[in-house]
Amino acid sequence: MAARGTRGPDLAAALAYLDRFQFHGFRLGLERMEAVLDALGHPERAVPVVHVAGTNGKGSAAALITAILSAAGLRVGLYTSPHLHCLAERFRIGGRPIPEPELAERIHRIRRLVEAGCELSYFEATTAIAFDWFRDAAVDLAVVETGLGGRLDATNVVVPRVSVITGVGLDHRSYLGRTLAAIAREKAGIVKPGVPVVSGVRRAAARRVVHGRCRELAAPLSEPGRDFTVRRWSDLGFHYRGALWRLRRISLALRGAHQVRNAGLAVRACEILAAQGVPVTGAHVRAGCRRVSWPGRLEVLAGPIRVLLDGAHNPDGVRALRAALDAGREWPPPERRVLLWGCSDEGGDKDYAGMLALVAGAAGRVVVTEPPGPRRPVRVADWRGVSLPPGARLEVDWRRALDTAREELGPGDLLCVAGSLYLVGAVRSALVREGFRPSSRCGAGPERASVS
Repeated sequence: MAARGTRGPDLAAALAYLDRFQFHGFRLGLERMEAVLDALGHPERAVPVVHVAGTNGKGSAAALITAILSAAGLRVGLYTSPHLHCLAERFRIGGRPIPEPELAERIHRIRRLVEAGCELSYFEATTAIAFDWFRDAAVDLAVVETGLGGRLDATNVVVPRVSVITGVGLDHRSYLGRTLAAIAREKAGIVKPGVPVVSGVRRAAARRVVHGRCRELAAPLSEPGRDFTVRRWSDLGFHYRGALWRLRRISLALRGAHQVRNAGLAVRACEILAAQGVPVTGAHVRAGCRRVSWPGRLEVLAGPIRVLLDGAHNPDGVRALRAALDAGREWPPPERRVLLWGCSDEGGDKDYAGMLALVAGAAGRVVVTEPPGPRRPVRVADWRGVSLPPGARLEVDWRRALDTAREELGPGDLLCVAGSLYLVGAVRSALVREGFRPSSRCGAGPERASVS
C-alpha cells in the first residue's frame, strides 16, 4: 500500500468515488465478483473462512465467532454490513477497523480495476476490498457475513471451513422470494459440498429446504436441540453442551434471548473448527462471549437518560425487540419509555405499519421519523396513510424527532430507537458526541464509545 512518508489517495475522494455505486441497487450474481477477484489474484482462496448467512442474527453470530477465535489468540478478520458510522467498520482485524490510508488505497485499487473494465456494485467492491486486505494482512481466519440472501451474494465465492445459517424470515421478498421456502433456498445457497453447516433455522418449511440442500451436497448439518444444546441460565448467560465441550454458566455480553440462540450457533461453529485443528477451547468461548461487542443491537447507552438502540427492521427482529422489552427487568415500566421509530421500504413490500404495531405497546409515547441513509425511507406522507399508535408524533427530520422523543424524559427513563440500522447509527453518533457511553452487561464497566 502507500509507502511510509508518501501521501496516498485521499479518503474523502475515495469514499465519494465509491458512493457513486450506492444507488445502483442490489445486483445479485457472481460473474462480476469472480472477474474482479481473478484480477486481484483470488485473495478469497488464500484465507480460511467462516461464512455466515441468515435473515436475522448473522452479524451477531459473526461477531461472536470472531470474539471467541480472537480470545484464542488468532488473528481474525471480520467483514460485515452495513456499517453504523463509517465504511471502515465493515473491515476489521483483531477488532480494529481498517486504517483510513489503507482503505483509501484499496478503494483506489478497485477504481483502477473498474476503469479497466470490471463492473461492480457497491457491495461487490467492498467485498473485494475485504478479501484483498485479509489476504495481504495474513489473517489466520476470516469471518464473512453475507449481504443479501446467499446463493448469489457477492461473498458466496468462498469454500469455507464451516457455514452458518442463523435463521430464515420474511425480509427482502422482492429480491429473495415471497415464501419462507424460497428465501431458505437462497440462504442455503452458501452450503458447499462436504463443508459442515450450523443451522438455527426453525420454521418447518425453511428447515426442510436446508436439510435437503445439506443431504444433496453431503454437508454435515448441526442443529440446536439435536446435535448440541443451548440453555439460558439467567439474563446474563447460558449453558452449552456439544460434541467436544460441556460449558456451564457462560456469561454473554449481548442482551436478549435471541442472542443466546445466536451464541449457541457461534459456539458450535467454533467447536467444529476445534475438531478441524483450530486451537480454540472452552476457555476461549467464555472469554469471547464475555467480551463480545456488537453495537446497535439491543445496545444500551448511559447518560442523563438511558437509551436502547436496536436495528430491528423486519418482523422477526421487531418481535425479538418486543420480547426483550417485555422480559427485561432492567427497563422502567412502559409509561416511562419512548419509542423513536423509522424504517426503510426499498423493496416496496414491507409491512411497516404492522411492525410498528408489534412494538409500540411497549412504550408510553411513539415518535416516527424518516431514517437517513441510501435506502428509500418510509416517509411521513406514507405514515399518514396508515393506522398509527394513539398519540404518535410524526417528524420528517430525525434530529428533530430525537429532540421530540427526549422531551419530558428524566433520569431512569428509557428512549428506545429502532426500525433501521441507519437511524440507529445516526442517533448513536449524535448521542456519543453528547457524552453518552455504552453500558457493559458483564461487569467490565462503561465501554469506550466510538463513532469512527
